[in-house]
Amino acid sequence: MPSTASPEPLRTRHGPIPLPYYAPVTTLDRFDLDSLLLPYLPRLAPCALISVPELLRADRRSAPPRLPMLVDSGGFLAFRGTVHATGTLGTLRYAPDDRPDPVILSPQQVWATQCQYAAVAFTLDFPYGGTDPEEQRRRAALSHANTLWALAQSRPAGLLVFASVQHDALDRIPEYLAAGADGVAIGGLVPFARDHDRVRSAVTHARRLAGTAPIHVFGLGHPTNVRVALEAGASGVDSSSALRAAADGRSWDGEHLADATPVERLRLAMTNINLGVQSTQAAP
Repeated sequence: MPSTASPEPLRTRHGPIPLPYYAPVTTLDRFDLDSLLLPYLPRLAPCALISVPELLRADRRSAPPRLPMLVDSGGFLAFRGTVHATGTLGTLRYAPDDRPDPVILSPQQVWATQCQYAAVAFTLDFPYGGTDPEEQRRRAALSHANTLWALAQSRPAGLLVFASVQHDALDRIPEYLAAGADGVAIGGLVPFARDHDRVRSAVTHARRLAGTAPIHVFGLGHPTNVRVALEAGASGVDSSSALRAAADGRSWDGEHLADATPVERLRLAMTNINLGVQSTQAAP
């Protein structure tokens, strides 16, 4: 069985993050359930993940909770936006829910926001699943340029920067680590979450390439999937699925409420996050 990264915690400017970790995703207050859960997050999990677009929302009212925040670039919005080249770097144009005009998300804007809020920052990359081969190559090249640009920036002391890499581009990992990445984050595995052999193969390959550097896996939140990733060598995961299930009145221990009240949904969300965190404690 592949070895996981060092049991030493991630030392960030906002405090240590024990390995392995489970990071619930928060929007802070875009949804009622997020607002209800926000005060409890520091008691439930060692860290949480938020995306740059959520931090930039015009209608955001809440500050991030008092625990280490993993700040994702928001590149996943490429699925509902368009990717453009600005010089040698890639930018994302998308239509947010809270304003009528499109928003441009650039590597510079992502980096500035992460420097303000992040304990761990993930570089701006663009998923390309479902696009044609030419668009895949273009997005991959722009993602690569964005990552190398971010790794070359002067960073605040204690801010960790993980290179985002799609699951079929893992051979880039040694280059990113040599360029100064503190770890790597694997994207693109969510559509294959139930294909445990595929997830296991990708994470095992990443672990061979990464040595003892930490490996984050995006979007694998169900406890069964978490264990598969961690046993293959991942250091941590994030997911919004704990809250999505609770919003549907479901907990991962089998409870299902057909017409759950807001307080019941909060309880289900806390149950799911607890189960997610416990799944990391059961990992080797």
